[in-house]
Amino acid sequence: MTDISRIRNIAIAGGHHAGKTTLVEAILERCGAIARRGNVADGTTTTDHEPEAIDHERSTGANFAHAHDGETSLTLVDCPGYVDFFDETKLVLAAVDAVAIVVEPEPHKVAQLAQLVAEIEARRLPHCFIVNKLDRPEADFGATLDALQRAHGRHVVAEHVPFGTGDAFVGYVDLGERRAVRFGDAPHISVAIPGDIEASVDARRTQLLEALGDFDDHLFEELVEGIEPSPAEIERDLCAECAHDQIVPVLVASALGDRGIAAIVDAFVRWFPAPDVNVRVDASGGIVAPDPKAPVVAQICKTIVNPQSGKLSIVRVLRGTLSPDTLLENASQRGRRFRATGLFRLQGKRAEPVTAAGPGEIVALGRLDGAVTGDTLATPGALVVMATVVCAEPVYAVAIRPRERLDEAKLTAMLDRLLEEDPALRVARAPLTNELQLMGAGEVHVATATERLARKYRLVLDTHDPAVPYRETITRTLDHHARYKHQTGGHGQFADVTLRIEPRERGYGIGFSEAIVGGVVPRQFFPAVEKGVRDALASGPLVGAPVVDVHVTLIDGTYHAVDSSEASFRTVAALAIREALPNAGAVVLEPITRVETIAPHAYTSAIVALLSSKRAHIGGFEANAAGDREHVRALVPQAHLAHFCTELRTATQGLGRFTTAHDRFEIAPEMARAT
Repeated sequence: MTDISRIRNIAIAGGHHAGKTTLVEAILERCGAIARRGNVADGTTTTDHEPEAIDHERSTGANFAHAHDGETSLTLVDCPGYVDFFDETKLVLAAVDAVAIVVEPEPHKVAQLAQLVAEIEARRLPHCFIVNKLDRPEADFGATLDALQRAHGRHVVAEHVPFGTGDAFVGYVDLGERRAVRFGDAPHISVAIPGDIEASVDARRTQLLEALGDFDDHLFEELVEGIEPSPAEIERDLCAECAHDQIVPVLVASALGDRGIAAIVDAFVRWFPAPDVNVRVDASGGIVAPDPKAPVVAQICKTIVNPQSGKLSIVRVLRGTLSPDTLLENASQRGRRFRATGLFRLQGKRAEPVTAAGPGEIVALGRLDGAVTGDTLATPGALVVMATVVCAEPVYAVAIRPRERLDEAKLTAMLDRLLEEDPALRVARAPLTNELQLMGAGEVHVATATERLARKYRLVLDTHDPAVPYRETITRTLDHHARYKHQTGGHGQFADVTLRIEPRERGYGIGFSEAIVGGVVPRQFFPAVEKGVRDALASGPLVGAPVVDVHVTLIDGTYHAVDSSEASFRTVAALAIREALPNAGAVVLEPITRVETIAPHAYTSAIVALLSSKRAHIGGFEANAAGDREHVRALVPQAHLAHFCTELRTATQGLGRFTTAHDRFEIAPEMARAT
């Protein structure tokens, strides 16, 4: 068990392809946790070990690694950068104490971090920015820093300023100490500050000191009086104000080139807080103090299911001390108790046994059947429930079915395991078509899930875009007569009806009534006539869709005392409807969906153009409360929305989000068929 003051739990997050996994690999090698760093392109990194991540060269889930810098224990969580997997990042942010946000040195990509930074700030997590890939020829640190400050405020301040670009990126200036450091075999080689960046260094250092002075009156007074603060005072403020999320330092690196890694590790240890600095509170607002001798409280932040070795529940220990055989109760599902079958620390896909884990540590417990991500585990009788992370509603869906009919029996069980690992996925029957659908945060998210099903459980799914739930209706009233007569060797079958078919308002559904006078059709046959009507309306004459918004009235008919039966009246009613519909002005109805998008103002015109290409009716525009984003409301035919998620992200550089809800059915202009 590690001394809590020597623990650092840090999420490595950022945009897609920013170099997060490579940075983790560089840190692990620098700290001696691995003998040789792996490479993303070769599929040999510690954290991107899932075949889906290796095949596509992108992280598809949060993965854990650990290292030591002297006496300090570092747990690093490599978070996926692709927007489809953002919920995975949200889940693990609840388990860490700080975040390093990795940024490419391209100012236009800073906007893509808005959702991530908003989540981090909502959690009041200390964080820093690491501008990576500064060995690129086109790297622009200054413009990227300016973009970060415009997007996230003046308390985003450089602590490092690089010198040299591209292959000439050979060092940085530590602004706190006003000292230039050249990369080399030793961690720090002090050199003179290059003359061509001296003015920039002084300007950036002033920004840093002024930001620190906002939270330190003594330092502020020194700045006003023109007194140079001591390096010890600056360092003290940096540590305190970063740990309490008051300032956001910006560091520099080239993870692939192993430049700046030593300084980053040093910053993690010095600036980021131990787990006892920011005390956690439970769902009811009670303090959960990190006391190793108190009853256990731990929360599951991720679940891994392996078909061979079983399930691992990765937990953040909040209070108490876990051992491999600790008796636990699921506080989120009262009454469910279990003993874990092991206690492990994860190094990528490798689970290393440990004998105990205290407050602040992130470890894995084996085979907690029935426990799911977000659940709180506690000592029986001392239950505490922590707040859970709510995943976003899915915005993309595919219809699914097993490729092999023999797999239908195991489909439900395998999907349950998939959802246990990834709570951002959903499986449900579509309300209007009854198709079984797999839903997620985007095309990549859902495609990755189906790949995982095929690999882990040998369950191959056929997928296609969800069926559009078209409906049919009529546009004019019609009376139609039909007779059914069938003679056999014994009793025959006879029924005769006249039905009036009338169009009704949208949303009416199907109505049936009778207006029989004089008993020309006995009352006992009325239910059979209604069944026949509904049978026939289940499939319309144009596209075979259900017919809706009609009312059918039985207005006349005849019967035979011997040959008439419920079956014959059911048959003749269905016959009458099928004959009448093509002559009643049948049309196709298409479902119309309410769509509301939200994105920065700069993308409003692109969104309007995208919606207009889908026959949308634009309903209005409204700025959000902060005034930096625009809501666009529209009514869009559902047939055009299958890939709207991807199209919107493309049009807005990943910054657009949207919600949908069924609104109504309308006549589809290109399918209208009056006869």
